[in-house]
Amino acid sequence: MKKVVLGIMLMFLWINMLALAFYIQSVKAAGTIYINADGSISPPEAPISSPDNITYTLTGNVTNSIVVQRSNIVVDGAGYTVEGDGTGNGFSLQNVVNVSIKNTRIEGCIDGIQLFNSANSIITGNSIVGNSYEGVGLYYSSDNIITDNSITNNQVGIGSYDSSNNSIFHNSFTNNVYQAYTETSVNVWDNGSNGNHWSDYTGVDAGGDGIGDAPYVIDENNQDRYPLMKPWTNIAILDISPSKTVVGKGFTLYIYVSVQNQGWNTETFNITAYANATTITTLMNIALTGRNSSTLTLIWNTTGFVKGKYTISAYAWPVPGETDTTDNNCTDGWIRITKVGDLGGGMPPEFFKCDGVIDGLDLALFIQCYNGLGPNS
Repeated sequence: MKKVVLGIMLMFLWINMLALAFYIQSVKAAGTIYINADGSISPPEAPISSPDNITYTLTGNVTNSIVVQRSNIVVDGAGYTVEGDGTGNGFSLQNVVNVSIKNTRIEGCIDGIQLFNSANSIITGNSIVGNSYEGVGLYYSSDNIITDNSITNNQVGIGSYDSSNNSIFHNSFTNNVYQAYTETSVNVWDNGSNGNHWSDYTGVDAGGDGIGDAPYVIDENNQDRYPLMKPWTNIAILDISPSKTVVGKGFTLYIYVSVQNQGWNTETFNITAYANATTITTLMNIALTGRNSSTLTLIWNTTGFVKGKYTISAYAWPVPGETDTTDNNCTDGWIRITKVGDLGGGMPPEFFKCDGVIDGLDLALFIQCYNGLGPNS
C-alpha cells in the first residue's frame, strides 16, 4: 500500500515536473541564467566566466536557476552555491550531451540538478542539499555518470524516469525522505567493486572491508551490489593519548593521535589538538591513503599555559565531500601542568594530586616510583 501511494505521489510530481521542463524550454523566465547553445551567457553580467566557451566557472554565488543548452562543456561551481527560492531547478540540462557539472553546492530548488533528454554527462563533486523534490532528476536521460556527490535532505535523493544505463556510484545518500526512486529505468548503482553510501542501509560488514555484505535494494531491477558502510570520503579520529599525564610548566610532551581514512581516496587534511578549548598545535597537510590508519605525533610546549588539569582532544578538519563529521573529533585523556617537582601527595588516594608545594611528600612519591612502588608500577 505504501509503495502504491508513493508511486501515485511521484507520478503526479513527475507530470508537474515534465510540464515545467517543457515550459522552461519555450519561455525564458526572468532572473534565470542561460548558457546558450552558441556559448554565450544570458544575462552577460551573470557571475559565470568562460574565456573559451568550453569551461564555465562560477565567480560568485547564484540565487537563480542555471539552464544549460550547450553541449560539450564543463560547468565548475568552484565551491560557490546555487540557491533557489523553491520555484525552479538549480541546474537544468536540456537536450545536451557531454556536459559536466561539478564542485557546486545546490540548495533550496525543486530539483537540484535536472537532466532532460540529455546523455553522456557527468555530475560529480557536488553538495546537493535540501531541495523540495529531487537532488538529481533524470528524465529521458541515459548513459550519464553521477559520482562523488553528497545528496542530503531532499524529498528524493535521485529520481530516474525512462532513463537507463546511468552509472551511479561513490555518492552519499543521507536522510533523504526517499533515497532513490526509479520508473521504467534500469541503472547501474556501483562500479563493479564499490557502490554508494546509504544512511538507511541496515546490512553488516562481517569482513571489515568497508562494503556491506548484502546489496541495497531500490527495486527489483535496481540495486547497489556493494553499498559502502561509510561515505566515500571520511576521516575519523580513533584515539588520542599523551606521552605523560603530569608535566612541569614550560616543558614539552607528545600527544599521539590515531587517525583513519575510512574512505577510498587518498586525502590531505589537517588536525588540531586542544587543551580544554585552547589550541595546542595544528598539524597541516597530512596525507593518508584510503582505508589506512596512522598514528601522528603532535608536540605540546606547555610554556604559556597556567598550572592545572587539562582535558585533551583532537579535531580533524573535514575534507571536501565529507558528510559524516561525527567521528572527526576525539576527547580522551588528561594532562596536569604543575611546578617542576610537584608530583603529588605521595599516599593513596592522593597520588598526583598536585598542591603547588614542593615538599617531602613529593619526594616520597618520587622514591616510591623510582623503586617501582608508585601508582604506575
